[in-house]
Amino acid sequence: MNRALELLPRRIFLDSCTAQTLRDYDYYIYEAEPIPDTDCIHRVTDGIDNVEALRNIFLVNERALFEWIVSHGSLREANDKRDPGHMRWLWDIADHSEVCLEGEGATTESKALAERLDEPKFGYLSEKDRLLLRHAIVLRCEAFLTVERRLPRNAAHVERELAIRILTPITHWEMLRPWATLWR
Repeated sequence: MNRALELLPRRIFLDSCTAQTLRDYDYYIYEAEPIPDTDCIHRVTDGIDNVEALRNIFLVNERALFEWIVSHGSLREANDKRDPGHMRWLWDIADHSEVCLEGEGATTESKALAERLDEPKFGYLSEKDRLLLRHAIVLRCEAFLTVERRLPRNAAHVERELAIRILTPITHWEMLRPWATLWR
């Protein structure tokens, strides 16, 4: 049982769509304000379940202090949205990432592992997914958190080949839930 606790990811890369979800639903995730019944998240497959899982994860994070990582690629993607409020918010996460990575960033091994994303066996990945995954691997993240549905379908292959877990908020919460009371 202690082995399961040791396997919980501590350094977690936030996919751009996950960072956007955190910002869009911050009132619910951090303040427990209700999500209106008319909100489009109710029509997205697993949408409300992902937001609820994010709320639970970040309640635990108040004490667990996981390392939430975004990269320069994340900032470039966010900049393309032309939303100054989102950029300011993402810069705050990037500042947190810098503190977490101080002295523990890229290594020769992590760079070599990330280069494997150029192999044909990863041809199913979009250019954006490949770029952000590359950053997550180089920065030695243990997990890549995404609310997208396509990338998690290949989670087993990515983990086996590149030693990084692809998690949705739902699957991350399922892993974390048995241990949540340790930090509450």
